[in-house]
Amino acid sequence: MKQHRYIRLIAIAAFILTSTTALAASETSETSSESSPGVIVKVKKAIEHGAKATAHGIERGANATARGIKRGATATSNAAHKAAKKLTGSSDSSKAPSSSED
Repeated sequence: MKQHRYIRLIAIAAFILTSTTALAASETSETSSESSPGVIVKVKKAIEHGAKATAHGIERGANATARGIKRGATATSNAAHKAAKKLTGSSDSSKAPSSSED
């Protein structure tokens, strides 16, 4: 299914993003020897927090996409089923509505 392909692409993108941010965090801590250790720790934690939030957002987006695809497929299936019933003249749809005569 196509949704699995999208989920794989999103997972790969999240992995690349977290790898890049971890690399940037390690480079930042190596290059800023003049900064105080407290600032470096705070920046590193902020980057890690941002990466986790991004991964969570991507996961939620993938789940929402999958739900949307499923709902769209269900709606299409229902519409096709209704159209087929009308074309074949099923017993339920071929009944004329009874009118009440006074």
